[in-house]
Amino acid sequence: MVYSYQVVKFQSISFVQGTHWSQSVGDKGILYKSLKDPFSKLIVQTNDSKKLFRVPKDRTVIVTNDTVHFLGELA
Repeated sequence: MVYSYQVVKFQSISFVQGTHWSQSVGDKGILYKSLKDPFSKLIVQTNDSKKLFRVPKDRTVIVTNDTVHFLGELA
């Protein structure tokens, strides 16, 4: 698997199987941590499309306003 840093302006975000994620609030925004081994899944919808990403275990997804930042790969 090849993970790369993603920065995506989104319309909506869906965390696949919510039990695979923990949530907290930080000074940078809302933080979601991937808990499932080897990865958790995230669906990001933009104006043009809907994409499924894999986020490796113990990595954090940062949501600020209308932008999401994370290390992941397209599924």
